Amino acid sequence: MKPELMENPKNNKSAVFKVEQLTKRFDGVTALDKVNIELFAGELLSVIGPNGSGKTTLFNCITGFLNPEEGRIFFYDKEITHLAPDKISLMGIGRTFQNVSIFPSLSVLDNMLVSIQQHQEENNLKRILHTKDIQLLEKEATEHALEFLDKVKLYDFRNDLATNLVYGQRKMLEFVCVLISNPAVIMLDEPAAGVNTSMVDEMKEFILALNAEEKTILLVEHNMGVVMDISQRIIVLDHGIKIAEGSPEEIRNNEQVQEAYFGK
Repeated sequence: MKPELMENPKNNKSAVFKVEQLTKRFDGVTALDKVNIELFAGELLSVIGPNGSGKTTLFNCITGFLNPEEGRIFFYDKEITHLAPDKISLMGIGRTFQNVSIFPSLSVLDNMLVSIQQHQEENNLKRILHTKDIQLLEKEATEHALEFLDKVKLYDFRNDLATNLVYGQRKMLEFVCVLISNPAVIMLDEPAAGVNTSMVDEMKEFILALNAEEKTILLVEHNMGVVMDISQRIIVLDHGIKIAEGSPEEIRNNEQVQEAYFGK
């Protein structure tokens, strides 16, 4: 299943966030070099590149886990360049990680409930007293979580410890833990890595279904089959520099991209 062909998002969509001249260095090595990116509402944009090209560094700068030396990041025209990760998450940017980030000693369902709690009632006294409105929030959150777990075939594992899930299931759990708070932007860092073929197919279908609902998705992925099958637009990084941008077909036929990947 491939996404429907769409018009250039610049023609009919607003920018959800902009990355302007983003530069990040580690001990004198430039991981990102004046990178510019725009992500548009309802778009499924992929960022690809060889190992060490700066993809995850880009994700970490956008989500506040790293501070860039230069450049600016805007989310709906509000600058977020040096905000803390929790602040950025609460604004509506959710992400997964290369190394699955869940609570292994909690149940599958409790992982979901922990993920949504920070986006709900902030009054700690109400939580301690377990007031009626808190009870209602918890009931709604549980129903919402179970719906998501059913969609990704984890409902039957809801009471199991997360550590007992196989790797692909843990990745799916992390994915829906991000989705339960209904973020404006969903950032996925190599969701197909280390996952078996059938689970990769399920992941692709789930991502496409989300995008069909106008969810805005930014994807980093090494699996070129996944990237080419589901992306509407692709950006290519090489040694921290953006070397190409275009449709899957344009990227597939780009000589500079072929050289970066295959030395052609």
